[in-house]
Amino acid sequence: MKTIRPLFALAVCSSSAFAAEEPVDSRFVAAKAGAYPVTSVPTTLGATPPAGAVVLFDGKNLEAWAKKAGKDWLKEDGPARWKLVEGGAVEVVPASDSLISHQKFGDCRVHLEFRTLGAPTNSGIYFQARYEVDINESFGRADGSPCGNLGNCTPKGTLPKVRASRAPLEWQALDVDFRAPRFDAAGKKTANARATVVLNGQKLYDEQELNLPTGAAGRLGEAPTGPIMLQEHGMPLQFRNVWVIEKK
Repeated sequence: MKTIRPLFALAVCSSSAFAAEEPVDSRFVAAKAGAYPVTSVPTTLGATPPAGAVVLFDGKNLEAWAKKAGKDWLKEDGPARWKLVEGGAVEVVPASDSLISHQKFGDCRVHLEFRTLGAPTNSGIYFQARYEVDINESFGRADGSPCGNLGNCTPKGTLPKVRASRAPLEWQALDVDFRAPRFDAAGKKTANARATVVLNGQKLYDEQELNLPTGAAGRLGEAPTGPIMLQEHGMPLQFRNVWVIEKK
């Protein structure tokens, strides 16, 4: 099989894409603008929130979010500490902790847009602060986990076969339909959570059954509802246009 080499062209961490004085993970190398092949723009990029949607971020403020309280992923610890940047986006501030939404959600559809600023990138959106849709920098790579995988809540061997990432510094569209786990009147779980994940218009998972999350999220157990979490893991990236459609 022919090996696909990474298509990265990277600059030093003094790039203007993020503030150099912040404690960025030492492995991170900023992407160089104009160094990547042009990729097609997904039709869902810039999607307008429909009537009734809960807008979690529209580029104006972070009022819908709080800083999570360290290892207590379900507890708020003051205002969000990420920074607003040009283009109606918010940028992860390394070492400032992840964000959790004030509002809790069960069944829902989430649209968000992100762009990676270099490699490696480690982030994700966590449904109920538990089930992660991973965001990484894997453009042009055939090895490792593809961006958009459900690695913390699916068995090995269920990684998506499609690699749908756009190049670094390009905005990407992520759309996820999430079905929360079901519980009976006694609190016993009767059905696992499920998720359909579409990255840049390409379906990565279709009604994928989700196991009890592993890693730090596994400490939380499972519940009918919970906050949405955007992860900070020592590396800068940006988010914009985040909204949720609740399902009854």
